[in-house]
Amino acid sequence: MIQKKIKAYIIDDNVDACEVLKMMMERHFPVETVGVCNSALAAIDDLREKDTDIIFLDIEMPDISGLEFCQLIKQQINPETKVVFYSAHSKYVINAMRQEAFDFLLKPPTVEEIGKIIHRYYENKLTTLDTASRCGQLLRPLLVVNYKNEQIKIDIDNCALFRFSTDNNSWEVVCIDGKSFMLRRRTNADMILSLTRDFVQINKKNIVNIRHVDMISENSCKLNIKTDEDLLISRSFRQTFLDAFYSI
Repeated sequence: MIQKKIKAYIIDDNVDACEVLKMMMERHFPVETVGVCNSALAAIDDLREKDTDIIFLDIEMPDISGLEFCQLIKQQINPETKVVFYSAHSKYVINAMRQEAFDFLLKPPTVEEIGKIIHRYYENKLTTLDTASRCGQLLRPLLVVNYKNEQIKIDIDNCALFRFSTDNNSWEVVCIDGKSFMLRRRTNADMILSLTRDFVQINKKNIVNIRHVDMISENSCKLNIKTDEDLLISRSFRQTFLDAFYSI
């Protein structure tokens, strides 16, 4: 499992505010600050050269407002880069949303509010995973957020089982080492199945990686992971499961 840091860029004319935000993000979250600039106009050229995931942009800048800057830069940076407006005044929230900002952070920031933005960023990454290819080869890693607020990427080959938790009303992934991680609540079976043909549904609450199936009995199967659990194969899913198993 690989944890990749988010690359953040801060634009704020207040030097102390930049340092506080940088310190809070890097101390508590998997974030690397790749740039800090105290002038919005000076940041434009720098951003063209930097690989950036999130820009934290102060709305009240002396040379150009954050709202104007957002319009100016929109066509010059990676469309996947998220802009978080950053201000001491909540009156700017509506205009920020109209500029299609990813989020809004109120000064002074708190660890809790920054955490919500980081969590939402990773959820958004899961939503936008490239699922165009269904050739059975390794795709981009499946992103999950575990209960410790750590963002972890898991290669698809390491995903052995997906099971729906009625207690949490969400899906979780079980890895080949037996460790499990909760997926975001909006994840559904169709999203999981679209990642690769190796993921096959066997009942309403279980999806298996067909390459980790060790044994099939009349109405159940067993995986080659650290669990002795026999998984029920529902009648309505049985033929699809068998077709996938024997096509390997």
